[in-house]
Parts: sequence; C-alpha cells; structure tokens
Amino acid sequence: MNDTPLPITVLSGFTGAGKTTLVDALLANAEGLRIGAVTNGQAASGADRETTELPNGCMRVTLADESMEALESAITWIAQQQQRFDAIVVESSGVADPMTIAEDLAFGDDDDAALAGRALLDTFVTVIDAATFARDYASSDSLAERGLAQAGHDEEDGKTVVETLVEQIEFCDVIVINKIDLASTDEVERVARILHGLNPRAIQLQAQSGDVRSTDVLDTGRFDFDATASAPGWLTILNGDQPASDEPDASGVGHFVYRARRPFHPERLWSLLHREWPGVLRAKGFFWLATRSDVGGSLSQAGGTCRHGPAGVWWAAQDRSEWPTDDPELEAEIVAEWYGDPDDNSIGDRRQELVLIGVNFDPAAWQDSFDACLLTDDEWALGPEAWQRFTDPFPAWDIEEHDHDHDHDHGSDCDCDDHRH
Repeated sequence: MNDTPLPITVLSGFTGAGKTTLVDALLANAEGLRIGAVTNGQAASGADRETTELPNGCMRVTLADESMEALESAITWIAQQQQRFDAIVVESSGVADPMTIAEDLAFGDDDDAALAGRALLDTFVTVIDAATFARDYASSDSLAERGLAQAGHDEEDGKTVVETLVEQIEFCDVIVINKIDLASTDEVERVARILHGLNPRAIQLQAQSGDVRSTDVLDTGRFDFDATASAPGWLTILNGDQPASDEPDASGVGHFVYRARRPFHPERLWSLLHREWPGVLRAKGFFWLATRSDVGGSLSQAGGTCRHGPAGVWWAAQDRSEWPTDDPELEAEIVAEWYGDPDDNSIGDRRQELVLIGVNFDPAAWQDSFDACLLTDDEWALGPEAWQRFTDPFPAWDIEEHDHDHDHDHGSDCDCDDHRH
C-alpha cells in the first residue's frame, strides 16, 4: 500500500508538441508503474469525464472541460484512490501557463487542502517539437490568429505563440525535445542550446514519439516553486548565477547584460524598441525613462514580440516612511541597489538593467545602441523638471500611486504596449 503522497507530474507544451503521445508512452510503460493520467479531449460517451482502465493497472481520465475546477476534481478523485497508483500525470492544454497551474495546484503547501498528504506537485515537464520550434519561436502570430485562444480566457487576448512557448520553457524542471526524428541532428542540437539558454536549470531529454524513461519524468523530486520560478536564463544571469562572460557557446548562443545609472530619452528608446532585433531570442528587465522618474519600466521580449509597461514605483520616489521595516531581505536589496549617498534620492535605485540572450549577436553593438538612448551630458544637466518636456511616445502607464513591485516585473495583467519585430 502506498502511504506517501502521490507525485504529480504536469506536462506542458505547445499544441502539437506531442504531450498526448508522451502520456500514451508512459501509460504503456513496462516498468510496472501504476499511473493515473488526466488528459484533455472529447469523451466518446459525450460525458464531461470518461475513465479508461488499462490492463497494466494504469488509468486515463479524459476531460472535455479544460477548466481548473474540472482538473482539480479529477486529480482529487485519483488521489483518493492513493493505494492504487504510484504517480499522477496531468496533461495541460497546449496554451496553458504552467506557473498558473502550479499556483492553483500547490496542494502540498496547505495542511487544510483536500490533497494534503495524498498528492503533491513533483515535476513540471515541457514538451518541445524539435521540427517546428524554430519557426514558432520566430513567429509573431497571436494565439487568436492560430485559432488557439480559448473562449472566456481574456488574458489570452493578443497573447502570441512565442510568449506561450516562453512561459512553458521558463517554468519547468524537465524539457523533452520530442520528434527528433523529424529534424536534423544539427537542428536538434541548436534547439537544445537555445532551450538551455532560456532555462539552464531544466534537465533535457530527447525523444521520438514521446518515448522517455518514466523515471526521468515521474517522481523526480525536482519541483520546488521558488527554484522552478527562478529558472529562466535571464533571471539567473541577473542574479549572477551564470558566468558573466558575453562569449557565446559553441552554437553561438550568448548573453549580454546592460546596466546604467542614467535615464533613457524616451523618444530614442522608443525608436530602438521598434527596430528589428536580429538574433535576440529573449530580452527581459527594467528601465528608467527620464520623463517618468517615479515609475520603472518593464521590458519583455521573446522572438518577434516585445512588450513594455510599468514595473512599479522606484523606492527613491517614495517617502522613507513607506519603506519596509519588517523585511530584512528586502531592506538589504534596497541598500545593495542604491546609488550614491543614502540620503540622496536623485538616482537611488533607479537604473537600467536589461538582459539579452541571443544567437550570433554582437554585445558591443547592443552596448552602443542602448548607450545612445541615454541622456547626453547636456540633457542630464537640464534636470528632472526639464526632462518632463521631452517627447515621450510611450503610452500612459496605469499604476496605482505608491504601488511598488520590488522585483520590477510584470505579469499578464500588466497594461503594457506591445509590438512585434
């Protein structure tokens, strides 16, 4: 009898990557594991849920309803039969954000949760189609243009294919590069290098028809919300967890960090953001506009899509009475990020801090491009009041007064402008 919590593996991956094939391969395993799988699809009976018992002790629950409520109900039902199974596998939809799923299914964190002691999140797996990855990543198509936006999911309005891919790649513990038989060896290797640049923490597996060892994706113990959420390559670079060298690897994948303590002229930065960015796979970070010295800007670029908007109010723009007094870690961050005298708020924590990850791109050229957007010495000397008269083509940033996100990041609810390279 199984008295330990059932490990849950969540499979993510863009439509057509081969998640269902991977589930089929796991259910047909010859390793003696009894798996309860939850998949999406139309039940033959037309019911909202259909259960299929397999001869080897595995079971598939097919859901016609892709809602989180239906998913939680199916997982709960399987977990209540704990002694029957060794693991649970969840196949998410092709456009699902795995971080959102993790937040909703964090059963093991609450002693009062329905599944506390019965099941816990164990591994997040993202399946990548080796044959179509490069094309999809370079695409500027929206989910709606591909016919993939789900009814009632307002957050998917305008969301692009590449943004969906990035969400799935950056939040996972294991990446399965699938369909390697449909791509050349060089193509597979290049995809692997790019994926490593985007998520250096994730273990990579290569497969045909989803054929992987079950022990590589089930009951691995790799999931930890903080560690998995901190896995993106851009974040590990900013945190200093990757080598600082700008030299690319053997496949040409490299990174560049831009830092400065002078604001950007909004018109010049706007022009740069609306040019082609050849070779840049991912850009992420925050910036300081001369015309908006109270609020930091957030930049998020992936493939052919770039979004920018408000990140939060700089600490230097707030009264000291509003600073945290009961969070030593955050207080230390503010001190570490502060520029100049502690009583001088003219710069404070305001700064440019942007990470670029790309293939065969020139860090020196990007350094020059961003430097050219900074205020010149003459513009700097005019002072903040005069900066307000600079032409500013950025849309208005809707942010509550004194709202501050010390990570300077923004999510899907951020009201930011976007463009496609």
